[in-house]
This record gives sequence, C-alpha cells and structure tokens, in this order.
Amino acid sequence: MKPKLRSSQRGESGLLDLFVMLIAVAAVVFVGYAYMHRPRRMAGRINCVNNVKQIGLSFRIWAGDNGDKYPMQVPTNLGGTMEFVASGDVFPHFAVMSNELGTPKIIVCPNDPNRISATNFANLSATNVSFFIVAEADKRIPEMWLSGDRNLANNNLPLRPGLFWLPTNRVTSWTSQMHSNKGNICLVDGSVQQYTSTKLQPSATNSLRAYQDATAKVTFRLLIP
Repeated sequence: MKPKLRSSQRGESGLLDLFVMLIAVAAVVFVGYAYMHRPRRMAGRINCVNNVKQIGLSFRIWAGDNGDKYPMQVPTNLGGTMEFVASGDVFPHFAVMSNELGTPKIIVCPNDPNRISATNFANLSATNVSFFIVAEADKRIPEMWLSGDRNLANNNLPLRPGLFWLPTNRVTSWTSQMHSNKGNICLVDGSVQQYTSTKLQPSATNSLRAYQDATAKVTFRLLIP
C-alpha cells in the first residue's frame, strides 16, 4: 500500500509538472519560430546577392561612360563624386548612378533591420544604404573589393559609419547583423562572393595585396554607411 502524499507534497509535484510543461511549450514555440523565419532569411540573402550583383554592374556601366573610372575617382564638375569621399558619406556615390541602378531598392539589403529603401534618389540619405564602397576601387584590378554588406568588423569591433582604412595587421570579419556572421562582397570583376568570417579575411588580404602591387600604395579606404 503506497503512502498518501501530503497536500504540500502534491502541490510541489503539481508545480514541478507545470514548470516542465512550460519549458516544453517554450521550446516548441522557439523551434517553430526559427523554422518559420529561416526561409525568409534565406530569401533575403538571395535577394541581397542579386542587389550586390546589380550594384557591381551599375558601377561597370557608369565607368564605361566615364573613362573607366568609378564615381569616387571623378571630380564633381565632371559628373563624379570625388569630393564627397572625404566626408565618409556613401549615398552620394550611389545617387550619381541613379540611371544605372534604376531604383533605390537595390542599395538596401532585405535582411538589414536598420535601413529602409528611399522612395527616390533625390531623397537618398545614409539610412537608405546597406552596402559599403571602396573609394580606391580600380577597374584594372579584378580581384579588388568594390562593394559589399556593411556589417563588417575589425578585430571584432563593428565598423562605424564613415571612412575606414583597411589595415594589414588586423582581422576583418562579419558581425551577426544582417546575415548571421556571413556577408557578400562584390569584386571589381563584377563577381559576388559569399563569405563566412573565416573566408573574409583571406579575401581582404588578397584584395589589399593586389592593390598594393598595382599602385605601390599601402592601404585603401572603405566608405561605411
């Protein structure tokens, strides 16, 4: 014959059962939420790759009409944006390519929670851009970086908006923002590379060395939106 539980023991047992049930429900909700949102994140990543490809193509078309130079290397009085580089702002360099880009939606990543698409290029601002630009990108150097996702970090510190000199003695990686420690880079040759943080650093080093070999300059600048 089993001993009867006291009322306090029955209460404790009931609370324990309730606690276990709540944990189980929370786990199911969490897994369900992650499963439901995974396709959305994947679709955003694919759309981001397409956007970066379009950006690379727009740069190439613009350069083809301007002596094989990108807007950042052409003075404003000749239709470029050279004088805007020093300010660290990114949006003027995209605004000048409005005809090539077609729509401001191209320069916003669908997975970027802190950027929204502008209604038109005339109203473009820093909050409407998700992608960095390399100020010294050179059409003669195919493996050099041209543009890419803005969620970059250096020595694990997220890069702030403005000018950033890419160094040789620090580790470049992605933050968890936008693509969960992944991201997209458009090279000067127009190809788009999808990198993890582990593969991003070798790409940064290769890009910088190619630039150094071609120009004898030590480093190049990123314009971070």
